[in-house]
Amino acid sequence: MKKILLGILFFAAFASSAVTQKSITGNWTLVPSRAQNPNAIITLEKDTLKITDDWKFAETGIYSINYPGYGANKINLKYKLKVNIAGDYRIESNALRKYQNVFEREILEGTASDADAAQASLKEIEKLIRDDLRVAAPVLSTSETEMELEGVNNNPNLKYTKPKKLPVSKLTMDTVPFFPPEGWRYPESAKELANFPVRLKNSKNLLTVVKADFNGDGLIDAAAYLMNSEREQVALFMNISQSDGSYELKPYGNADKGTVIENGIMFASAGEHTDIITKSKVMIENPGIMEIVFDTTAYLIYWDSNSKEWVKITLGKRL
Repeated sequence: MKKILLGILFFAAFASSAVTQKSITGNWTLVPSRAQNPNAIITLEKDTLKITDDWKFAETGIYSINYPGYGANKINLKYKLKVNIAGDYRIESNALRKYQNVFEREILEGTASDADAAQASLKEIEKLIRDDLRVAAPVLSTSETEMELEGVNNNPNLKYTKPKKLPVSKLTMDTVPFFPPEGWRYPESAKELANFPVRLKNSKNLLTVVKADFNGDGLIDAAAYLMNSEREQVALFMNISQSDGSYELKPYGNADKGTVIENGIMFASAGEHTDIITKSKVMIENPGIMEIVFDTTAYLIYWDSNSKEWVKITLGKRL
């Protein structure tokens, strides 16, 4: 069984191509292989590796474990495991070697009829992952956005990707935290947006990006107005970052319809706000955004941690 388990984990002998510390520094996210070993008992589904200039690394791996007929009682175990690892790394003889000093594991979901057997299997998995860390990572090639590792046994080569340097908003001269979906882009000038039929007046004051921790998990989320030149549309997109490092800007409302879009968005502080429609007080624990129509009204949009949805109320402020 150990041979099968080791076969699915991805570290092996380092490739001969030279890799410098600078060339691999960044945030890398594993693109899982479509070809899975049908006999595998543990499968690495997602892995985010963060390597910094000061020779530190942090890694979050999501593993899917499936033990049919495990232990003396031949029970079936099936669960998903999240592992957080952090420490130092070095480039030694063209090999990326990790020296971990933090190892945390968490069962995300699963079923087991025998708790003792489940804990025993968990110790085996932890040992395999710890042992695997001691082996140098085989890098076949690196580029600005891709790092390819040598696969083992039945696995093809494993590829990590990282985003290019973050774009800079020409309106705010600030980096924007997330890349827009295909067909959409960050506007480059207020004048450019003023030519769109769905815009309202005073677009010279347009505000396009808000970055904040909207749900209180310590990760930076985002709201941004994006434009689609072919559709002649401007739409609001929102993001809640995930703990595994993934993110995605998604339309707030329906970006496929050419509805009237407000003038811009601004940061809204946590605390008490008043909904002028219901005359009720609303307390938000984390920052939100104000969606504004200049000289007319403003709306508060905030993330409701209970419903896991965006909520919008009318503030009635004139800006």
